Amino acid sequence: MTPQEHMMMLLLLMKQDQSIKILINILTSRGVLTGDDARAFEFSQMQDAASNAAVFDGTKQKYLTVAKSLSLHTGLENLPEFPTDFFGPSAS
Repeated sequence: MTPQEHMMMLLLLMKQDQSIKILINILTSRGVLTGDDARAFEFSQMQDAASNAAVFDGTKQKYLTVAKSLSLHTGLENLPEFPTDFFGPSAS
């Protein structure tokens, strides 16, 4: 990837993090999230490896569909499948 492509990815991830933080703040201010709910939410994101793998596959397919519609070659089509445990908690 070029530095500009890396910057685009970084900015997309930043916008996603911003959105999540805003939603957490809204839910907290309305009393929907309390105590350590936000920390539990962050923790649970990595617990269901099968679900995370399915979300990854769906996102990848959407990304490739958009790229194809723009005649962009990503090279992602050639990536090997990740094992499901890749999307679970790290073994520490």
